[in-house]
Amino acid sequence: MSDRIFAILIHDQPGPFDSLREVLRDLSVETYSVESLEDARHLIPRTEPQLVFTATTLADGSWVDVVSLAEQSEIPLNVIVVSAIKDVKLYVTALERGAYDFVMPPFEHVGMDIIVRSAWENVRHRRHALARMAVA
Repeated sequence: MSDRIFAILIHDQPGPFDSLREVLRDLSVETYSVESLEDARHLIPRTEPQLVFTATTLADGSWVDVVSLAEQSEIPLNVIVVSAIKDVKLYVTALERGAYDFVMPPFEHVGMDIIVRSAWENVRHRRHALARMAVA
């Protein structure tokens, strides 16, 4: 398994995603942006990202739909919800409903590095376990 980290960003407005993309680039995370849940639905099986960063609302869904899409994926991946504003209730709800984490600007390199590496390690272990089960 490669140590490359690839993330899909799902958002239909630049908002905090421009600064998030810059920080992820600095952390050596390859990214690709899509504007809709439907675009992500087609791209995820082809690219097998480890991480998906999603806006809270999309033109054709919401972060809940993205978490559901990740849960249905044949390969493990983690969803990180991105909010433009501080919303403690949404943060708790997102974690309870299956998001790996919840972030908001400002995106600081040290904090984002911890979140990205932790989410990536989690996916890596889950994918290794899945591969071992397939061989057994």
